[in-house]
Amino acid sequence: MKKEILRSEQKKEFTWDLEKIYSTMVDYNQDYERVKELTKELNSFQGHLLDSSDKLLEFLEKSEVTERLICKLGTYAVRRFDEDISNTESQTLYGKFEQLQADYLEKTSFFVPEMLKVEFDTILKMIKENEKLKPYELLLKRIFRDKPYTLSEREEKILSSLQVALGTGSKVAKTIRNSELQFGTILDENDQEVMLTNENYLVYNKSNNRRVRKDAFMMMYHSYEKYKETLTETFQGYIASRSTINRLRGFKNSKEASLFQNRVPVQVYNNLIDTVHKKMDIMYKYIKLKKDVLHLEDFSLYDTYLNLEPGVDKKYTYEEAKEIVLDVVQVFGDDYVSNIKRAFSERWIDVYPNKGKRGGAYSAGSYDTLPYVLLNFQGNYHDVSTLAHELGHSMHTYYSTKNNSYNYSDYKIFVAEVASTVNEMLLNYYMLEHSKDVREKRAILSEMMELFKSTIYRQTMFSEFEDYAFSTYENTGVLTNEMLCNRYYELNKQYFGNEIIVNDEIRYEWERVPHFYYNFYLYQYATGLSAACYIVNRIRNKEENAVEDYLNFLKTGDSLDPVEELQVAGVNMLDASVIDKALDMFEELIDEYRNLL
Repeated sequence: MKKEILRSEQKKEFTWDLEKIYSTMVDYNQDYERVKELTKELNSFQGHLLDSSDKLLEFLEKSEVTERLICKLGTYAVRRFDEDISNTESQTLYGKFEQLQADYLEKTSFFVPEMLKVEFDTILKMIKENEKLKPYELLLKRIFRDKPYTLSEREEKILSSLQVALGTGSKVAKTIRNSELQFGTILDENDQEVMLTNENYLVYNKSNNRRVRKDAFMMMYHSYEKYKETLTETFQGYIASRSTINRLRGFKNSKEASLFQNRVPVQVYNNLIDTVHKKMDIMYKYIKLKKDVLHLEDFSLYDTYLNLEPGVDKKYTYEEAKEIVLDVVQVFGDDYVSNIKRAFSERWIDVYPNKGKRGGAYSAGSYDTLPYVLLNFQGNYHDVSTLAHELGHSMHTYYSTKNNSYNYSDYKIFVAEVASTVNEMLLNYYMLEHSKDVREKRAILSEMMELFKSTIYRQTMFSEFEDYAFSTYENTGVLTNEMLCNRYYELNKQYFGNEIIVNDEIRYEWERVPHFYYNFYLYQYATGLSAACYIVNRIRNKEENAVEDYLNFLKTGDSLDPVEELQVAGVNMLDASVIDKALDMFEELIDEYRNLL
C-alpha cells in the first residue's frame, strides 16, 4: 500500500500559492483586526441608516469593504485548513475566522429590517439625490423584492435567534449517519472482513464481485432500517420548521419560497419533472443496455453502479492531463486559454493528496483572491475530468469577478454547475474523437451515460421525493416513516422500470441522502447539466455566436437573474426543450455504445 506523504513533503510547484493572499500572518492579523473595528462601526449605524442618503451610502461602502475582507480572510483560512485538517494551527485559524464572520452577521442583521421600514420609492429618491448610490440600486431593489415576505423587525430577530434550534433536525441526522450508525462488517473481494462505512460503500457498490455488491447493499439499508423512525422524526422536524417559517412569511409552499429566494421561476422546476416523466423510456433503455452487457437476468439495484468497462484503467500523468485540458479549451479562444495557463503556472491548483488533506475536489476563491482549485489527483481518467470540471468553475469565477463590481460578482447556485459541466462534456467528446482504442471509447461513453443517469434522472427522482415530503406535510401536517419509505420505493420502480429488480431495501435509501436537508437544492444538478448540454451542442454544431454567447454568460456574474443569465448563452430554461435535448443526447450515447460493442 502506497504510504501517504506529509504536507511538508509536497513539491511546491504542485501546491496552491496562498502567499498571494497573505504573505505573512502579520498581514492576515492586520485585516482580521480591521474587520473587528469595521464591524463595530457598522453596528453604530443601527437606527440611523436612513437618516440621509450620505449615511446610507457610507454604510453600503463600509459594509462592502468589510465583506471583501471577510471573504479574503475566509479564503485563506479555509484553504489552509483543507491542506491538512489535522493541523491544530489551521484548526484554530479556521475557528477564529468563523467567530469573526458570525460576529459581523449578528452586528449587521439590522440592515434589511431597517431598510424595509420604508417604501422603495424613498430609496429611489435617495439615489436620485445622491448619484454615488446608483451602483447599489439593483442590490437594494433585490432587498425590497423580499419585502412582502419579510416580517417585523422583532419577529425577524426572533426567527434569527431560533436558527440554531431549527437546524437541530439536520444536525441530528448528520450525527446519526456519520457517527452513531454502525453498519457492521462484510467480506471483500479477497474474503477479508472489512468494516462497511458510508464512504467505502461507494467502492463496494461498484465491485466486480456481485456477492460483495449485494452484501454491501443489504448491510447498508438493513442498518438504515433500524433508524427509520428516528430519521423520519429528524426529517419531519426539518420540514416542519421550514414550512412554518415559509407560511409565516406568506409563501404558498416551501418549494415556491426556495425558488423565489434563488430568483428562479417555479416553471423551471415543473418543466424538469414533466419532461423527465415523458422521456422515462430512455432511462429504461439504458438499464436494458446494462442488463444485456453485464449478462444478468436477475439485474438488481445493487448492480446498477457496476462499470460497463471494468478493465480499462489507463493512467495519465498530471502533465498529460494539463495538455489534454488545454487542447479541449482551445475552442474558447486565446484569452480563456491564457487564463487556464495562468492557473497552472501561477499555482492556483493544489494537485496531489497528502496526509490530512481534505478529500474530493472543488474550486473556491473570493473577489480579491484567485479562484483556487483543490484536487486529489491519482492519474485515472476521472481525475483528468475533474481537472477540466474544476477549472470550468474557476474560469466562471474569474470572469465574473473581472467583469462585475463586488455586489454583482457572485453567481447563483442555479448556474454554478454549468461552466464546469461544459468543460467536462467537451473533454469527453474530445477523448471520443481522439481515441483509437474501442474499449477506451466505450469506457468514456460509460462514464457519460452514468453522468446522465445520476445527474438528470436520479436527481430528478430525489427532487420529486423532496417535493412529495414537503407538500404532504404542508397539506396534512402528517409525515410517517411508512409514507416516506413507500413513496421512495414507488419512485424507484417508476424511474428504473421493469428491466430491473427493485429490491425492497431501497425504500430506506432516502435516509442516507444529506441533500434532502438542503432546501430544494437537488433539481439544480439536473437543470445545470441540461443547460450545459445545450451549450455544448451549440458549440459542437458550430452555431453562429455560440462561443461568444457562452463567454458573455461567464461574465454576467450576478448582474442578471439566473434564467436571464443562461439566455445570454442562448439557453431558455423556461422552454422544456432544453431538458428534452439533453435527454436526446443521453439516448445518442446509448446507441453509440451499442454500436461499438
